[in-house]
Amino acid sequence: MKTIEIDFPYLIFAYQDDCQDNKYYLDTEFGDIRLVHRQLDDLRDLTDEIELSVNRFLYIPKASRQKLLADLQIFADSLENNDIKRILLVAFDSPHVLEAFKKILSSCPDLYNQLETFLYEQSKKEVLAWLKANAIAPTSLSPNS
Repeated sequence: MKTIEIDFPYLIFAYQDDCQDNKYYLDTEFGDIRLVHRQLDDLRDLTDEIELSVNRFLYIPKASRQKLLADLQIFADSLENNDIKRILLVAFDSPHVLEAFKKILSSCPDLYNQLETFLYEQSKKEVLAWLKANAIAPTSLSPNS
């Protein structure tokens, strides 16, 4: 198992980023996270570096839509307020379920924060499992990580 220092909140952000144009790579030597996007000024240099060091850079996968939907269902089911629960169930009919959830919960800051924390923790479990499967351990996880 290789131990490296990783900006864990940024790694979670990269994992949760659903923009198809954004690709992220973890530098397994230094722990840096590299964004590859076709509109970056240094795109050629960055892709050359990644291609020349394929054993050093690891593609960071995106969270699957099915996992997100399952997590949102778990969150909705955990709520005690049946009115909010009913409204959130309607959000599953939206093509942008997460955005619909956030819009619905925007009028309830405590629930909105609970959703953000819940999704972060769910993603954290997935990312830690992915790191372990790739024989990588972060040096430490801060309390906010």
